[in-house]
Amino acid sequence: MPDITPSELRNHSSRILSRVERGERFTVVRGNTPTAEVIPAQGRAYRTRAEVAAAVATLPTVDAEELRADLEVAVDGDVVFDD
Repeated sequence: MPDITPSELRNHSSRILSRVERGERFTVVRGNTPTAEVIPAQGRAYRTRAEVAAAVATLPTVDAEELRADLEVAVDGDVVFDD
């Protein structure tokens, strides 16, 4: 990720943003300290309520006792459950 200064970002923002649109990333450095990153924006993937419900319906059922036993083994008994 190339470093740029705030003044480079200000003076060449159009050129830099064109490169960002093509997938490049930049670190804005003030002095010797990285202060920001200029990265491509991530599009949001919105789902309808029906799509979410259909996806959740395919999830496996969780057995609470089996999960608790697995957690006990994984953390060596350090988890305290409030019943």
